[in-house]
Amino acid sequence: MISSWAGATLEWLYPDRCVLCLAPAGSGICAACTADLLTPGPSCPTCAEPLPAAGSCPACQRAPPPLDAVWVPFVYAWPLIQLLLGYKSGGRPQLGRPLARLLSDHLPAEATLGVDCVIPVPLHEQRLAQRGFNQAEQLARVLCRSRGLRLDARAVRRIIATPSQQGLSRRARKVNLRGAFAVGRDLSGLRVLLVDDVMTTGTTLTVLAREVRKAGAAWVGAVALARA
Repeated sequence: MISSWAGATLEWLYPDRCVLCLAPAGSGICAACTADLLTPGPSCPTCAEPLPAAGSCPACQRAPPPLDAVWVPFVYAWPLIQLLLGYKSGGRPQLGRPLARLLSDHLPAEATLGVDCVIPVPLHEQRLAQRGFNQAEQLARVLCRSRGLRLDARAVRRIIATPSQQGLSRRARKVNLRGAFAVGRDLSGLRVLLVDDVMTTGTTLTVLAREVRKAGAAWVGAVALARA
């Protein structure tokens, strides 16, 4: 994979070229490279857990989650993993546009049907100051623009600067996120769609969905670009 500096230079010199192969690509990733991205097989419709066949996973059958539906168009694998890492922490924020278009172009219409508002997973103000942007919000902004939806990036705040979730078990992630989110508006009767960049165990989206339901949401769905 090319370095952050070299990648940024190429993207500046060739803004209408594929960020992976430099072929012509108005959206940032050409059709050939998009076709090479790994897509998930059968998965649970409410947590996106990979399954051998279509249907709900045993965990969701035992205890239905606060999410009504989840859509994740790609698997967190090479080369998408390199693009997402470069975007979030590799000094290449310009990758946000092609990654957002990738999400918007590959979500089924049903994912945004009847949605009243879109809420990106919030960052704590400390993390936001360090990174300079919220990657989930940028993805959500392009999705809303392309689908004619309303973005509400201020509906939920992250009030606890939780440590990184990387490497934690599902149980540890739940403990880590306890009390982390605060909903600041009434969502009674609304159909709410949550947006994140990568879904790993699904804990973050599940915890956030639970808080959104407490605020009155009638339906809560979630989308992420990739499933780890």
